[in-house]
Amino acid sequence: MKMSIVIVLMLSALVNVGYGQDQGKDESLDAALKEFQQAIEKNPNYADAHYNLGIVYSEKGMVEDAITAYKKTLEIEPSFVKAYNNLGVIYYETGRLDEAIESLKKAIASSPQYTEAFYNLGIVYHGKKQYSDAVAAFKKAVELDPKFEKGYYNLGVAYASMDSLDESLVAFKKTAEINPQYSDAYYNMGVAYAKKDQLDEAIKSLQKALELNPNDDKSHFALGVIYQSKRKAKVSGGKSEKP
Repeated sequence: MKMSIVIVLMLSALVNVGYGQDQGKDESLDAALKEFQQAIEKNPNYADAHYNLGIVYSEKGMVEDAITAYKKTLEIEPSFVKAYNNLGVIYYETGRLDEAIESLKKAIASSPQYTEAFYNLGIVYHGKKQYSDAVAAFKKAVELDPKFEKGYYNLGVAYASMDSLDESLVAFKKTAEINPQYSDAYYNMGVAYAKKDQLDEAIKSLQKALELNPNDDKSHFALGVIYQSKRKAKVSGGKSEKP
């Protein structure tokens, strides 16, 4: 039975915004943009202003302007680790994976306890199909923050991508232990159990996923595949017993 693991990547949650504007409104972003530009005009070496300008540009989808702002931040303050992290996120989102890795490694070199940088590095490695490197990065992230549910979740995804199903189940179970409402963790548990031919356990996990998220089409589909498989096994078994 073939079922694909769904990867949920949440990079945007890791961008550290340095101001309290309502970023959901364009007028707020435009106002923030104007103020940061004014701050830079009065003090061109204001690293925090360049950094937050980069965040606004990123929120507005102005990718190259965001990259320029983050690079200027680092030119002024080479140890500004959040700028390296956010630059890595942008590079990842625009498909520049090698540059993303380089930037995130610089963030880690400047701040070896930077959990989010390890997490983002794991995501980039996974995007490059370097799954063992992704596992190592996610493991470091959860070592630094043992309650980091997204870190455990993506650790499970990385293990599943390597077909290390037992290890992936441990990681998904840890995710659900930290956050019992994490429906995708139960979904991926179900997929892992199905791949191990533990269909009853797979059904339980997928039913839990649907209890938490009744509109989850992928869990409905996976359950359908499993029930179909169980039916085929019964029919095949019945036929084999006939003379």
